[in-house]
Amino acid sequence: MKYKYEIIYPKIEVTKETPIVMTLHGMNSSYFDLRPLVPVFGKDVIELHIQGDLNYGSGYAYFIPKFIDKTETEVIGDVIAGIHDQVEKILGQKNLQGNPLFCLGFSQGAIISAGLSIFYPNWLDVVAILSARLPQFYIEEARKSLTEKKLDTGVFISQGQKDPVFPLETGRKLASFFRKYTDNVEYHEYPGGHIVDYSEPKDIYDWFNEFYITNN
Repeated sequence: MKYKYEIIYPKIEVTKETPIVMTLHGMNSSYFDLRPLVPVFGKDVIELHIQGDLNYGSGYAYFIPKFIDKTETEVIGDVIAGIHDQVEKILGQKNLQGNPLFCLGFSQGAIISAGLSIFYPNWLDVVAILSARLPQFYIEEARKSLTEKKLDTGVFISQGQKDPVFPLETGRKLASFFRKYTDNVEYHEYPGGHIVDYSEPKDIYDWFNEFYITNN
């Protein structure tokens, strides 16, 4: 398989109702980065951590954001398809197809998480998009394939007010975009930069319990 991954099972017996939480990290990081956030979805979940396949700094990346030889559509689109197909293969091998699937992504991983929501509608039950941007080809794909239907996916979006990587307006644009296609969008702004704010885990937890747990 292209992407290195790790799957961690809970101590309880796994059933078809046991959620799977997939994490996608940011650039210059690894699949260890987002593990501390997984408990926002509960303790009895299956963790699936996917690591970028490209060396970048002291960590890894899923793609290098220099769209010279290939377009952004080709580069990011290939990553989205590759991760989707690999995760589907993993789920099939582990007999986990049909289990609730959540995704938690930060920065580059959040861009991919948003893409998975758009290009594979309702594949994800819940997605947390932390500090991301909205590529133009996502908008074009949504106009083509999502105009006649609403997404059932619950979407949590966060943005730092002093983020030097993605300006504040980027997060607001993401939230506005997803509100066109799903009624289940939660958007939060935080006073810091390109980081996970200390209060963010509780906000995700509270939203998730209100949106998902009470309805399932």
